[in-house]
Amino acid sequence: MKNYQFLTSEILGLSVYTGKTDGVISSIVSLAKQSTGAYVCFVNAHMAVEASNDPQFKEIVNNANLACPDGISIAKCISWMHGKPQQRISGPEILPILLSEAQKNSLRVFILGGTEIVLSDFVKKANREFQGVICGSYSPPFRKLTEAEDSDIVKRINDSNANMVFVSLGCPKQEKWMATHKSFIKACMLGLGFAIPVYAGHAKRAPHWMQIMGLEWLHRLKNDPKNLWRRYLHTNIAFIWKIIFEAITQSISCNRTSI
Repeated sequence: MKNYQFLTSEILGLSVYTGKTDGVISSIVSLAKQSTGAYVCFVNAHMAVEASNDPQFKEIVNNANLACPDGISIAKCISWMHGKPQQRISGPEILPILLSEAQKNSLRVFILGGTEIVLSDFVKKANREFQGVICGSYSPPFRKLTEAEDSDIVKRINDSNANMVFVSLGCPKQEKWMATHKSFIKACMLGLGFAIPVYAGHAKRAPHWMQIMGLEWLHRLKNDPKNLWRRYLHTNIAFIWKIIFEAITQSISCNRTSI
């Protein structure tokens, strides 16, 4: 069941939140307080391309309680194609805000994904800055889990009485995991991915000028070319062509309607 109480805009078939960061934060806190299964996606160009090529994945993103414009390209496309000025609402920027809100509202946060050293440093930092918020963490094996292992993760999270689960398994794995476990996890799950190692100090964001120009992907590519060059080469080209095609299709449709 969706929790949309705000406007959305469609980008490559995805219903993406249109509004300010405050609306996202208040909606996530509200979902966390309900202690029922919910999940939030952070949409960037990579996710949009994956969803446009995979109808099942598109359905997973569109069934999220909230889909935020994480990538600057997504935010700019909303502004360009729908005439709605839209700011980027990225995971690394709102993660510390969510920890602060969790402390203010006596909510508990569980971290799932990433390496053990990343999780250790994440928890240490969070405990210094927001004491009492973190209720658990777990680094799952980097392979397909057995049913017993998967059940153990669900039990770990629910036994911790977490209200929010920060999930860092990579796209599209983390979104698929959240959708599959929505009925079993009694918390609001957030696919924060890259934001986890950023907060833990194991990854750095691009300089601000690169972020506002939509070049953060280039910064990440420079730092991890071996793992990211194929993804960005394919994703960026595919995203541009798909957006151009969608814009042309919308323009033709509008012209036919006005005739």
